[in-house]
Amino acid sequence: MGLQDNAIEDAGVQALASSPLFPKFVSLNLRHNNVGVAGVQALAASFFFPNLSSLDLSCNKIENAGVQALAASSFFPELASLNLCNSGIGDGGIQALAASSFFPSLSLLDVSSNYIGAVGVQALAASPIFSIIK
Repeated sequence: MGLQDNAIEDAGVQALASSPLFPKFVSLNLRHNNVGVAGVQALAASFFFPNLSSLDLSCNKIENAGVQALAASSFFPELASLNLCNSGIGDGGIQALAASSFFPSLSLLDVSSNYIGAVGVQALAASPIFSIIK
């Protein structure tokens, strides 16, 4: 589902996350929607997206806390593509993602244009998740 470049914000994502109408979705594009931490936390806590293979949260303000919520969620077992480009993420978010064991299918990760330093890159390089990313 392409919802990119709108004004959905946290309230819209919370509405999506609480709706049981989306279990067949394989793609969700929320790029550039002014989504913040609360929206991503709601998405991460939702079990209505079990078949989601592509998630684009780029150009939002999800920051480290949003990535930490995603990294702690076991509700995205099929996720193969995760776009977090330009989302205000630093080393703490990347460390959480690198330590997560909940993304066994992840093969594409975009974390460009964020605030990732040597600590974040070292965490990715040491992570088993790094070996499956293309």
